[in-house]
Amino acid sequence: MDKEELAAARNSSENRKRLAELKALEANENAKNLAASKLFDPIALLSRTTEIHEVKHPQLGIIRFGELVLSDSEIISKCKEKNDRSAMALYLMLKKAYPEMPQYTPETIQGFYASLPMVEGTQLLQFFLSQPGFLGEKLASGSEQTQAPTS
Repeated sequence: MDKEELAAARNSSENRKRLAELKALEANENAKNLAASKLFDPIALLSRTTEIHEVKHPQLGIIRFGELVLSDSEIISKCKEKNDRSAMALYLMLKKAYPEMPQYTPETIQGFYASLPMVEGTQLLQFFLSQPGFLGEKLASGSEQTQAPTS
């Protein structure tokens, strides 16, 4: 077969019809996969709360932390100042991976915040603030955005 015959065969109505069928099958399969991937699974969600995540940070090395859970928000909300809430969230996430850390409460979290070295503390806070669901951001309406962390 020469080039012209190949081009004619490729553009035949039979080939175009078959290609359309394959594209429809692919789209259908993609839609099924997308629907399956969005299925809410409370068992998987709850099992994730005990996991310790590890992320390689370019300056700090490997950061180990646990996810915040709803009960953590009760503790965080007891902190009066925004800096204290950020420090408490950071502390709670690190405490899950490093249980030997000293104990801090909303009343004493300033001690944790004050003891963090400036360079590492700033980088840690920036890293955690970039994580989905760390602390909700205020939307234009004034309500808080909530978003589940992703792994």
